[in-house]
Amino acid sequence: MSALDRDALDGVRVLHLFANYKWTGPADPAIRAAARLRALGLDVVFAQAGFVHPGGEHRVAEELRRARVPVVTGMALRKHFHVGALLHDVRVLRRLLRRDGYRVLHCHQPADHLTAALACRSLDRPPVLVRSLYEPEPPRFGWRERAAFRRTQAVLAPTRAARDGVAARFPFAPDALLLQEPVTEPRRLDGPDARAAFGLGAEHKVVGITARIQPHRRFELLWAVARHVVDRVPEARFVLLGRGNEQDTRQLVTEPVAKLGLGGHVVLPGYQKADAYERALRALDAFLFLVPGSDGTCRAVCDAMAFGLPVVATRRGILPELCSSPRAGEVPGFAVDETPAALGDALVKLLRDDALRRGCGEAALRRARLDMDPLRAAERTRDLYARLLAAQDGRR
Repeated sequence: MSALDRDALDGVRVLHLFANYKWTGPADPAIRAAARLRALGLDVVFAQAGFVHPGGEHRVAEELRRARVPVVTGMALRKHFHVGALLHDVRVLRRLLRRDGYRVLHCHQPADHLTAALACRSLDRPPVLVRSLYEPEPPRFGWRERAAFRRTQAVLAPTRAARDGVAARFPFAPDALLLQEPVTEPRRLDGPDARAAFGLGAEHKVVGITARIQPHRRFELLWAVARHVVDRVPEARFVLLGRGNEQDTRQLVTEPVAKLGLGGHVVLPGYQKADAYERALRALDAFLFLVPGSDGTCRAVCDAMAFGLPVVATRRGILPELCSSPRAGEVPGFAVDETPAALGDALVKLLRDDALRRGCGEAALRRARLDMDPLRAAERTRDLYARLLAAQDGRR
């Protein structure tokens, strides 16, 4: 970053907005982005959603406290479109912009993007507006999206398809459309693992999958894959890291596992978080991922790669891009047809071939450390802010 660009950030206040209180897919990367930018010296504040469903847990607020990111409150920031809440938030945000002098608004969800765009309409000196995307495909472009993107100066997209889709609809400058792959934190590889806690020994070949237990996550395919693998690699074990309600757990997990005779080959430790999740990932030999959930960037896959785990996945969404590498000859994973035979054969190949599994794991680790480095992503975002502000100031 040039001296001129550094000057553009002197005294600049940045407000990140996130329209949800739930620990949904984009919540973690949004909070980590704000925290990393603060670590680089930027004055970043996070707009914390005020709307919570009765009995709901404000996990985003909890994680913001954990990350020590300062917050501003007063806006509902509902995830879903609500006219009353939108008009209220526009008024509140406009007052905040005039009072606190934020020069950059960084939006992470469609609802907060629209709020920010509308709040900027009547300002004499509107802030720079930046949007992060988290889905592998470009957003739909209804009237709300058109209203928001027309007042946006830059977009961070996780895939070329998402970036190019935005570029095809709006006249952004090329350097205002930043391809930013999903990021994952560096991990300690030599820490304790959960093999003993899971009842697993050194002789077992362990495949992990992280998924909330819900019908759309294709659990029937998971158990068909497990049966295919176990029939060929009897020492294989499948560890499901996830939770669901009692009915879904019974219908999607315990009953089909018993019916297929997989009880001795499936470990169900439930949802794991923080250090327990890291110990669980260190216990694995390979990682399986079937269907993206609320997080289109498939953070669970990125985290597995950060532990040097080779990945087998379907071809849905961003998964083929995550399983490829920009470095010739490196194969961090396999994105294959969505069938028990294709997924099972890929896992069998990895579990039977120690050298292949080791090589793919090393490629996955390099992919995570080089292409998904959060510090590099924060530096690129900082430099983007600086360019946008320098250009804006130069027009005045």
